[in-house]
Amino acid sequence: MPVGLILQALPLPRTSDARRATELTKIVRMLGEAASFRNILREAARAGVLRDNKTLRLYLDLLVESRVLKVRTRDVGSVRLQQLYTMSSEKPKVSVGLAILGRYGLNWEVPETERRIVSTDFEGLGRSQILDSTLAASLEDCLIQEFYMDARRETSALSFVIAMLSTKKLDLPYLLRRADEMHVGKAVRILLNRILEFTSSRETEIAASVFLAVRAQFLKIARQYAQSGFWKLVDEKGVGNLGIRLVKCLTEHDVIMAAGKQLGVTG
Repeated sequence: MPVGLILQALPLPRTSDARRATELTKIVRMLGEAASFRNILREAARAGVLRDNKTLRLYLDLLVESRVLKVRTRDVGSVRLQQLYTMSSEKPKVSVGLAILGRYGLNWEVPETERRIVSTDFEGLGRSQILDSTLAASLEDCLIQEFYMDARRETSALSFVIAMLSTKKLDLPYLLRRADEMHVGKAVRILLNRILEFTSSRETEIAASVFLAVRAQFLKIARQYAQSGFWKLVDEKGVGNLGIRLVKCLTEHDVIMAAGKQLGVTG
């Protein structure tokens, strides 16, 4: 990191508990046909997973939305129908794609159809969010998915990834771990260093109004990563060679203009 960076603190996002979600699926599987809401709550309390019915409702809704569980109702003669849960899939499903990035604030017009369903793990599910009735993967997972797709199929999504990486605070350790898991870890680290290199330059051919806005935004984010000790993760080697060619072909214009459009300063 450049010596001149001022260090600041970086808050991390709050997430759902992946362990709780995992344990609840085990309880549903164990209860079998008796997996009613009340029975799940009783077993969850006994196992020390959770005791609050509102919290359980949130987790069960999340597991149903992610297609891990199915729910059906049965009339048992009471005011409310009984809800019965069954296992549907071992892996949660979440939405990713450019349309989802749009819901995270991507400053481009993208078709609503630019989305797809992918499998994730329970940590990824815990970080997902309901965005306009869609169970969306976290921003970090969405970015790595788009980077991976571009590296494999040349989808031209790299500009969108650059736009978000250079202008938004992210959970950097999680982002890089996910990148390593998808074998784009080395390329993502090179990309972050290139963004830093371009925004730290004393000479540029980009219009000053655009360059200075991008510079100020990314260096502020980089300072926060440095304070938290996260930037040292960027200096690690990383896993995999996917996407390296794409990143090494980037120019200053590619990076600064993508970030400038995201900030709304390119006109």
